[in-house]
Amino acid sequence: MRAWGLGAAGALALLCAWLAGAGRPAVPATATAIAFAAPAARRVAESPQGGSGSSLAPAPASLPPDRAVPSSLQGTEPDGGWRADARGHLIVERALRRRFDYWLSAVGEWKPDEIGARVLEAARHDLPPAAVAQLQLLWARYVELQRHAWQRAVQPAEPGSWRPALEERQSVRRQLLAREAADAFYAEEEQALWADILAWEGGRMARPLADAPTATEHPQAAQRVADVQAQWAHWERRVDEARGEIARLRAARELSELQRGQAVDAWLAPRFNGSEQLRVRALLGLAPAPGA
Repeated sequence: MRAWGLGAAGALALLCAWLAGAGRPAVPATATAIAFAAPAARRVAESPQGGSGSSLAPAPASLPPDRAVPSSLQGTEPDGGWRADARGHLIVERALRRRFDYWLSAVGEWKPDEIGARVLEAARHDLPPAAVAQLQLLWARYVELQRHAWQRAVQPAEPGSWRPALEERQSVRRQLLAREAADAFYAEEEQALWADILAWEGGRMARPLADAPTATEHPQAAQRVADVQAQWAHWERRVDEARGEIARLRAARELSELQRGQAVDAWLAPRFNGSEQLRVRALLGLAPAPGA
């Protein structure tokens, strides 16, 4: 069995920096760029094929043998790990984030809801029920973090951008994950980055080269990113269309309240499948579909 190691993890981190708005990311010359590449998982948890915010749909009774693991992960040992303490509670540590990233690396090859189902299925085999429930909630928050639109861009060659960007990331990480999980997942990287920031501000670090070499994206990885972005744009167009139609139906004075609800249900039913129905209704503030 081969290890899922530096090559995949490095490519994934570079993709994340790209998705965070840095364009084609520079190869990290110090801990600075490495830390800013985190969170090291693609911003895809809420991709169109995904379920609701948790992205951990109930696992199918069994996955076909050829769908047990994405082909890119076949023959690999899962990175990181998950474990519970003596009371059956999930232990939140850096290894857990690495396990999340391992599975998220398959986005583009597998639909996000398939990945979520597989994560939950695997966790159920390894963890007691209480830990599984805690993992499900943390997964939901972690993938939400991957989707966050950062306002402070990181420019590896511009040290003045490092402090505001790190402060924003630390704040959002703790809001979404809570302090304990954010520290477990990111404290080491953040401490290394703060050391670089203070060294720069104290005049103890030379200015990084503006012409730092750039990484060449693997064609398959670049295609996966493009596919996910296209899927996400298509999903947003569908949601916008639904929002407009629902507003029109709600404003139809010739319909009673009951008829408006029925018209909304009838419009959504053929346009969104089961998992999409749950998600679009949550996004638009609608009650669950009849019989859901």
